[in-house]
Amino acid sequence: MKINTTDRYHSLLLKTLTETIIPELSTVGAKSAAEMMSVTLNELLKREHGTAGILLENIRSGIQLLQELSSHLSEPVLLQGVDPKPQDSFAELVESHGVLTHVLAETCTLLNQSSASGTETSKLLLKAAEWELSYYVENSKIVAPKLSTIPSEGSPLTMETLEGYLNSLETNKGHKISVTNFEPLPGGFGKQTYLCQYDDITGKSKDLVIRKTDPTPIMSHGGCNLANEYSLLNVLAKNNFMAPKPIDFCECWENVDGSFYTMDRAKGCTPGSFLAGVEGDLPESLYLELAEWLGKLHSLPLEQFAEHIEKHNDPRILNGTVADAYSYNLEAWEKYISEAHHLDSPYIIWLLHWLQNNIPESNNKPVLVHGDYNVHNVLADNGKITIILDWECADFAGPEQDLAYIKPNIENHIDWDKFISHYQAHGGKQDICEQAMKFGVVYTALRTNLAGNRGTYNLQTGRNQDLRYIMVELGFTQSFMGSAMDNAKSARQS
Repeated sequence: MKINTTDRYHSLLLKTLTETIIPELSTVGAKSAAEMMSVTLNELLKREHGTAGILLENIRSGIQLLQELSSHLSEPVLLQGVDPKPQDSFAELVESHGVLTHVLAETCTLLNQSSASGTETSKLLLKAAEWELSYYVENSKIVAPKLSTIPSEGSPLTMETLEGYLNSLETNKGHKISVTNFEPLPGGFGKQTYLCQYDDITGKSKDLVIRKTDPTPIMSHGGCNLANEYSLLNVLAKNNFMAPKPIDFCECWENVDGSFYTMDRAKGCTPGSFLAGVEGDLPESLYLELAEWLGKLHSLPLEQFAEHIEKHNDPRILNGTVADAYSYNLEAWEKYISEAHHLDSPYIIWLLHWLQNNIPESNNKPVLVHGDYNVHNVLADNGKITIILDWECADFAGPEQDLAYIKPNIENHIDWDKFISHYQAHGGKQDICEQAMKFGVVYTALRTNLAGNRGTYNLQTGRNQDLRYIMVELGFTQSFMGSAMDNAKSARQS
């Protein structure tokens, strides 16, 4: 996968600092420091585009100047270790410039103390001073380039457009709905999520959550398609499962740059994050509740999802085994990879090849797997889970996929066998296959690596300028790639 360029990083940092951070600062000292950081980042960006060439020419002209100054002294001045080349790094050029400046300063001192003509000396010293100034003058003329961007079609969802949509609904016609607050919620790379407060037709204040397609999505396959996610949540709601209860789906509204749906807000807060892990100590009961709900999820009859699968998945799954389901799913992934733009990746080619040739044997029926089941995707209130979030990675496959995904986190906090016993006591699979667990880790990595690849592609092509996506390269990729490869190797050996 192509690596992000330094100038792309500098540009993203500069944009985020200027447009997001500085406007939120309140103290004079913080604003001043941030503005100086902005100037510094701008200089670093310029060093990727022109400053190095100016410095190289400055050194070369300085060497010629030294020879001229030296000719007016009784003994020639030697300059050692300075031989600038176009391929030198900026740091190497800075070092050469420093050595040259030191020798020129010593030469100017000798010239000033010599018996040379006062008029000639003054002219030479002025030339040396002008030489030093010239770098700063020429560098100031360089304008840091703005990297190319590809604007998305349409406009972001706003308080005004959301209010217009809510008032257009049949249930609200004849009554004025007033949106009083509208703000984005942090986290989530695949979708945009907003929290909204509004006054209903009785004047009572209510909360609403809006889930929206990103204008530059990192994935549109499977559950990552918003209509697919909405359909699945409706089935889960009919089964009284602990998932968000969707209300209305909007494919297109005015000029909004993506589809969205509304849902009720659940109580509680997230007890952890994907990168930071669990924040503080959580009670064992919460982990066991995770096991309980996972067991209940995996025990939901496949037939309950028949209509959803017919419309949004491969209908063959309804009559196939877990092994069949993985085979069908991988067919769909291969088709998606061939049709969607991604950065070239030998790793992705190997990953898909390995998965297609190492599907575990299983005659069991597939179950609904969450795909991202962990503590960072639940809300909890008073130590009890209130909702299970983010179903965009859901699929119909083997239950070991969810178990393998959550196992590293669970083992850091409670006994894994205790978790499994609780899971099995609430409907979870009894005969857990170790090979299927390893396969599940590798299979999950296909989605995460493809999403990260596309997110990086969007960043590099200017389709997205969201600083969070630098974490694909700086935080996620090594972990996702390494974990999948380790499990693939160990599965082959066992």
